[in-house]
Amino acid sequence: MDFLLLLPHRARVVIECDGKQHYADFDGRTDPRRYAAMMAEDRDLRLKGYEVYRFGGADLTDDQATEQLLSAFFDRLHERHRQ
Repeated sequence: MDFLLLLPHRARVVIECDGKQHYADFDGRTDPRRYAAMMAEDRDLRLKGYEVYRFGGADLTDDQATEQLLSAFFDRLHERHRQ
């Protein structure tokens, strides 16, 4: 897990920033087993009561677009967990 946010009312939010190591082998080829393992971890976290949000590496490479994306995401997350 890249980030864990502990919010009011016991909300636990996991934020993952996925580079290609999450879905590709060391040669850069897609690896369905790696991806399946990542999804299994997501399911396990969700069953334990965590919210899981993933961002792909490409989401985080353009400074202006990334700032807009994250700003909108955190605004929506805030709305979801407002007291």
